[in-house]
Amino acid sequence: MHVSKKENLSVRRVLLVFALLLFAGPIWAQNIKVTGIVTDTKGEPIPGATVLIQGTKTGEAADLDGKFTITAPANGVLEISAIGYEKVLIPIRGRASINVELRDNAVLLEEAVVTAEFGVKRAARAVGAAVQSVRGEEIAASGRENFINALQGRIAGVSVTSASGTPGSSSSIIIRSATSISGNNQPLYVIDGIPMNNSTFNPVGSFAKGSSGEEVVSDRYLDFSNRGSDLNPEEIESMTVLKGAAAAALYGSDASNGAIIITTKKGRSGKGKVTYNNNFTFSQAYRYPEQQTKYDNGMYGVTNYYTQRRYGAEYPAGTQLYNNLKNFFQTGVSQKHNLSFDAGNESMTVRVSAGTLSQTGIVPTSKYTKNNISLAGTAKLANWVNVESSLQFMETTNTKVAKGTGGPLQRAMTWPLTDDMRIYLDEKGNIRYPNRYVDVDILNPYFDLYKNKNYDEGSRFIANVAINITPIKDLLLKAQVGYDVANTTYEVVRHPEWSSTATGTGSYDQSRVYQSNPTVNLIASYKKDFGKLTVTGAFIYSQLEQFTNTLSVHGEKFLVKDFQSINNCDKTTLVNLTSRQKRRLQGLSGSFEFGWNNMAFLTVRGRNDWSSTLPQNDNTYFYPAVDLSFIVSELPFMKVMSETFSYLKLRGSVTRVGKDAPPLSIYPALEASTASFGGYRYGFTGPNLTLKPEMNTAWEVGLEARLFRNRMDVDFAYYNTYSADQIITGFRMSYATGFILNNMNVGTFRTEGVELRVAGDVI
Repeated sequence: MHVSKKENLSVRRVLLVFALLLFAGPIWAQNIKVTGIVTDTKGEPIPGATVLIQGTKTGEAADLDGKFTITAPANGVLEISAIGYEKVLIPIRGRASINVELRDNAVLLEEAVVTAEFGVKRAARAVGAAVQSVRGEEIAASGRENFINALQGRIAGVSVTSASGTPGSSSSIIIRSATSISGNNQPLYVIDGIPMNNSTFNPVGSFAKGSSGEEVVSDRYLDFSNRGSDLNPEEIESMTVLKGAAAAALYGSDASNGAIIITTKKGRSGKGKVTYNNNFTFSQAYRYPEQQTKYDNGMYGVTNYYTQRRYGAEYPAGTQLYNNLKNFFQTGVSQKHNLSFDAGNESMTVRVSAGTLSQTGIVPTSKYTKNNISLAGTAKLANWVNVESSLQFMETTNTKVAKGTGGPLQRAMTWPLTDDMRIYLDEKGNIRYPNRYVDVDILNPYFDLYKNKNYDEGSRFIANVAINITPIKDLLLKAQVGYDVANTTYEVVRHPEWSSTATGTGSYDQSRVYQSNPTVNLIASYKKDFGKLTVTGAFIYSQLEQFTNTLSVHGEKFLVKDFQSINNCDKTTLVNLTSRQKRRLQGLSGSFEFGWNNMAFLTVRGRNDWSSTLPQNDNTYFYPAVDLSFIVSELPFMKVMSETFSYLKLRGSVTRVGKDAPPLSIYPALEASTASFGGYRYGFTGPNLTLKPEMNTAWEVGLEARLFRNRMDVDFAYYNTYSADQIITGFRMSYATGFILNNMNVGTFRTEGVELRVAGDVI
């Protein structure tokens, strides 16, 4: 039989295909090494993402840059997941390189909140206390100049209060309720593991006293910005609120009111990216108080002295009336600009940004400006060593207006309608008096705004460097150093023609405040799996120092009425004040977390503090904490109800947290004495060498649920706090002690409450 070449070629092809099919199984069954990067939809790496071979327990975790390497069958399937992201399945198909992009899961992100206790992260499902998080994008999108105000209405149980509506006004946060009668009730702010100074300047004791011997400047009519407003909201990656003492026990005494954990942006891997954004806001007075326009002012501009029930006669026909109140307000303008650059590769990331803010208020002369520059990044020095750091520099200026009864609004409302309030100077440049008998004349709000001065300017520098070492698998050693330093100058000037000046000849007050907060953290943590049991242990040493130096000067009797300088004051009226405060808080803490099958968690913590503000022989105190968390939805019988209960968690915690005394509580500051031979003496407040720390015992129970395929989110909590040994400052004493006041442990009180948060997708 003759076989042609063409037929012979066809046979060979069939045999070749058969051979390929025969050996395809063994070939595809061979293991190959697969590498790749796990990123989010923005191209950001996802550290710690889990890469598993489907159907097995074999897997690897992505490193800090989102990179992974795994040996898997060439025909296998990779299962990639991360907390807060949707799980994906990717067939390998013989590929040696696979890059994976994970999409955010908004519901899971709620569960992905981490309580970065000095860098030791925990999944939210393991936390036995109330925790809630806000993304940096939400904070920036709010357009708030002070990022603290962006939390209003976003976190259950958190109350945000703004002192006024003027530019640069201070804001305070109370989580759940107050826990101290005389002390600070605001939470601790932590930026990248370093406690941040969020104090609000207190003028009492920070300005020298005038000739009358009384405080010249008071926070009752002037609002001073809180230091947290210095931060640029555009640099915040995420913010987690740890509610109550139970959630923040590891941070020490300063976190007895809870903690707000801020993570800043550190750059990203990939090609360089330049981002610019801006925001413009216009504001106007929405409503005005109603004013009657029928009756005159009465006798000499005030109510008739002889018959208090009788007011002035009706305005004569044709009388010109001025809408002084409406004319007084202007359109406020706020503009923000931010420019940033991100870049990185396998070994490092970097971010550089600059931002500027200019805000004018609806009250004339009110203005707040802020300039920010930041540099941040990470560097991988070796497979087991990486470094992360951030630097931030801020400059602020603030021209304030008085508030309350001393503010211009009250005067604008009571100004006579027959007089144009905008004309506050006469032809000679002096204050104009349209009617000498009207007391309100010399309190013209325009004169107050343009001739008096309430101003401050400051600069601030925050630095943070941390080195992370993983000498063996699951062991983390971390050393972190932070430094927060601020210089601020406050000026308050009263014109000689301003009636509120004590001498009627003008006064000048200046206070320069220097604050520094160096911090050191040393952390060691280890995590080990024993089958279904996971044990995580951490030991932390922390040291925080707070130093404040204040130098102020006061002068009166201006030589030239419109020259605002201390050199323009009569030298015989000059008074200065210097004060220094220093506080050191050292803490040693430990925690152990036991997790069973990623369903039940028990965490035991303890911390001991040593405080310099307590008596030297009794300056140490210990406080423990225990919390439990149980994921009910992981139980087998709950699986059949997963359509209704997508996620169900029960939690509870008990803790005891100490709180030390303010500086100079046991030994009050000495005052200069000139009664006899000079020297120094105690003032009205005496010493107390038996002062003890405040102690708060708190417990809470809660429930977290996501219902109807994650369409509805419910968070419920009941909390109860008992505070003992409250430190009351300025406690009235018997004169027999030789003093009038003292600082004493004499207060106790209890607070309890209920929190409920409900959210859902309506459509």
